[in-house]
Parts: sequence; structure tokens; C-alpha cells
Amino acid sequence: MLPRRATVSMIYNGANATEQVAGYINSFEYTDVASGKSDSIRAVMNDRDNRWKGPWFPVKGDKLVPTIVLYNWTAPGQVIHFPCGTFGVDDFSFSGGPDKMNLDAIALPTSTSFKSEDRTETYEQATLQEIGQKVAGRAGIALFFDASDVAIEKVEQNNQNDCDFYSGLVEKYGLSLKIYNDRLVVFSEADYEARGPKFILTPADFDPGWTWDTTLTGIYTGVRYQYTNSDKNKTFTVKAGTEERLLTNNEPADNLTEATAIALAAVNNANRGTTTMSLTMMARPGLIASDTIEIAGLERLSGKYYVEQVTHSIGSGYKMSLNLRKVEPRISSPTAISSTVSEGG
Repeated sequence: MLPRRATVSMIYNGANATEQVAGYINSFEYTDVASGKSDSIRAVMNDRDNRWKGPWFPVKGDKLVPTIVLYNWTAPGQVIHFPCGTFGVDDFSFSGGPDKMNLDAIALPTSTSFKSEDRTETYEQATLQEIGQKVAGRAGIALFFDASDVAIEKVEQNNQNDCDFYSGLVEKYGLSLKIYNDRLVVFSEADYEARGPKFILTPADFDPGWTWDTTLTGIYTGVRYQYTNSDKNKTFTVKAGTEERLLTNNEPADNLTEATAIALAAVNNANRGTTTMSLTMMARPGLIASDTIEIAGLERLSGKYYVEQVTHSIGSGYKMSLNLRKVEPRISSPTAISSTVSEGG
């Protein structure tokens, strides 16, 4: 049987550099995150002939497009390409004995203004998708919006960079944001959690050292939201779930629909990740952060899990390390009331 083999091909600043760098890669790590922070890569390169210190010396912002290439992984003669996305060099360092370079890159737009330029702007009578298109346009990338849109009467970006402002706005309405392959991606974790599991895993698939943890801290059985909008002379009240352990929330809203979305997002975000699991296994081609998997054979630890993060490690073999959270029922079916504030009240 032909041996399994994993390699990395590389586009560097638009040119195919696979042949040049293949003999220098000691190890390669790609961290794929569902949302909340940037995907990243780290390559450890040997520098026995001083090429990286000399003619190949990196520059911060250099553009890397790596692809993991698998040979004979699940069948003889099979070749699988797994694109990792587009990354900009963020940091690099050298050390000796033997000489090597650590090269780190993150998935961020080429435009540095996305994270470094604070701006103040007011968006009125817009949708979350329309605001995202403006933010993506300023960063020079495309927007992929894979969720139900949200109408927003008015929101202010107050001395914030686009990254912090838009990621906070997306989370406020119960959605998630990540950057992948020069695209700003907005999606609904609730919808992705509802998808069927990509793989069923049992303890036989795990390397030694897996962990499982659960906590009751921060688990809410319901939410109570109330906010009075003085401009509209309205009080918005939203209740959902049960009252054993209530989360209270009073974030500003301009209408009842917006208040309802904010309330449900707040409680479901707070309940996210109360049961977690971490494991390492031989790589499964096609598994990505934001997929779901089924854990079987672990009695009460078994169930459906959402993949928060996948770390691909290629060196002596090809392993995946998974950070998972158990998919729990979401709080929904709210009761929402809009009432007029009485004069003097």
C-alpha cells in the first residue's frame, strides 16, 4: 500500500514558491478558528544556507496562500488539496543551532486600516449586511453574508476601528464573524449547529490526552430584557426561557424586533461553551471550524459538538487538534411587548 504523505504548497506574493520552500519546511501549523479571532499559520523553516536571512528575507505584510496537499490519505493514488486561505506575514524570528526561522502570518485584509484606523460614523436605516459591505469595501475585501439580515435604524461607530466595531455589532445580534481567504464572512452559529455532523468519532480515533470539562457557572435558563427608548417614548420588554436563573439585559434598541434579537443573542452567547472537549487525532480531510461532529462511545460525554477551532500540524505526520463545545438547546420563543411610557413616568 502506498504510504500516506502530507505536504504544503505555497503561493508567496502571487508566485508559486512550492519548489523553492519545500525543502526548508521543518513544520507547518494552521489554526482555523470558527469566529472571534483571526486564523493563523506558523512555519518553522530551516536556514542552513542563509537564504531566509539573505535573498528570501521576509517583509511584514508579505502575502502567503498555503495549501495542504495529501497523498494516499484515504485511498491509494488519491490526492487531496485543502486550501488554508490567504495570510499576511505578521511576525518572524531567527534562532541558531541549527539556524531556523519562525514565520507567523494571520488572516487579515491587506488594508491595515481594518484594525488600526479608528473612525466615527453613524449608520442610519441600514441593515447589518449593508454595514458589512461598507466595512469590507474599506478593507478591500468581499463580504459573504450567510445569515438572515437584520434591519438597524441607527448605530454609531464611535472612535473604533472597523474590525472591533463590526465584530461587536455582529455578535450583538447573535451572529458570528471571521475572515477567510480575503473575505469577511458573517454566519449564524445557530444554523451551523443545526447541520448534520460531518464525522462520527469514538475514543479509538483519539490520541492519548483528550480532555472534557463542564461548568454550571454562567448557565442561564432564561432572559429578561427591558429598555426604555426616550426618543420614541417606548419601553421594550422581552422574556424567554424560564426564571430559575435569569440573565438581565438593557442594551439600547430602537424597536421591538431589534430588542428581541439583542435579548436572545445575549443569553445564548452567555450559555455558549459551558461543556467543552479537546482532542488530537490523525487528520480528517475536509473538517473545518464551524462544522459539527458526533462523539460516540463515551457514555454521558457523548453527543453533538460544534468545532470551535482546528489546529493542523504537519511535521512528523499530520495531526488535527480540535477544540469543541457541546451543542446545547438554544433559548428561543420569546414573549415581546412594546409599551408607551406614561407622562411623568
